Amino acid sequence: MTSGMMRAYQLRDRMTEKNRLNTEYLYYSHATGELDKAYSALLRALEIFPRDVSFHNNLAHTLLALGQLTRAADVEDETARLQPSPLYFSSAAGANLNASRFNEAGSWLARAEASKFDSPDLRMWKARLAFIQGNRAALDQVFSREAHVPDRVVVQRERYEAQQGHFGSSDRWRLQASKLFSHPVDMSRGLIFSALENAEAGRLVQAHKIEEQILQSDLERGDRMVLALSLARSGRSEEANRIADEVSQAAPLDTIVQKYLVPTVRAAVKLQERAPEASIDLLRETVQYDLAYTQSFDYLYPAYIRGLAYLELGDGRSAAREFQKLIDNPGLCWEFITGPLARLQLGRAQKMMGDNASARKSYEEFLSIWKDADADLPVYRQAKAEYAQLKK
Repeated sequence: MTSGMMRAYQLRDRMTEKNRLNTEYLYYSHATGELDKAYSALLRALEIFPRDVSFHNNLAHTLLALGQLTRAADVEDETARLQPSPLYFSSAAGANLNASRFNEAGSWLARAEASKFDSPDLRMWKARLAFIQGNRAALDQVFSREAHVPDRVVVQRERYEAQQGHFGSSDRWRLQASKLFSHPVDMSRGLIFSALENAEAGRLVQAHKIEEQILQSDLERGDRMVLALSLARSGRSEEANRIADEVSQAAPLDTIVQKYLVPTVRAAVKLQERAPEASIDLLRETVQYDLAYTQSFDYLYPAYIRGLAYLELGDGRSAAREFQKLIDNPGLCWEFITGPLARLQLGRAQKMMGDNASARKSYEEFLSIWKDADADLPVYRQAKAEYAQLKK
């Protein structure tokens, strides 16, 4: 918390009504992280200043962080209508995409193009939409246009390759990225997510190698928690708990830290320790924030870990319910490796329930997405073996 922000908050009663409400929002959103109070301040502000674009935009960001994706998209739509611009058209497209409202996202991107609006974010939202919809031609077109900013292209392509089980290709893109960035810190976020992807795919040696590269880096809070989750998923529980404890102590009031990030890391640790009941207990309070857009690890990760814990307990029905959440929210989950893996885990849950026909379908969906995945991926090899057994 900056001293300037604290001082402004202390002096807010001397301000105009508009400045006071904005100061309260900034204090609760960025200083303490108390999103419920930030949300309340924005609602009061919009009652008094219903056409203020900045309050609309801040409300949308707060709703995204609270996991209310549809409401956030509605507010971003209104913001873009109030003040058409590349920034707000991009925000509307992104919010609708996160809410899996793909027609609306495409409409905002088309309107931006018709209005001759252009920005790196608009182009990247277009690429993300094309990837989710399987439109390879549109995806290649965006990447071709972005060739003059190769760092953005490389980061996106690395993520998309891993999502499809192409870890050899993803490794090559990551190596290329290491040559593009002028400072190691510049590529730390991509590295951390690569470690997490490797952990989820069962490439633990590779995950540990990447984790070692970044353990001593000076990371901001969101990236530190991605690292903590990667450490938890790759079996390095003590280090994961240490980071989670440090972040929790530094942000005791922060909604996302206390209700999403820290419980998910600790639950992942309990899962590694073969304590699924404890994992589920830790994640009970995260349910209302499962869809949160956190600027750390998103992708409905609490539901994914919760589903794995139910599988460990032998509760296929409850596990299936959790994995279905990821499948039902492709705008939030599809670009990350857990999007396809949710179908594999759903198949395992259905098999556990005795529904072999549905299980075969889920396995087939996963294997279709990973039809040309790297043959040596542990999770892929195991999935193929399970499917072969299921067909007998």
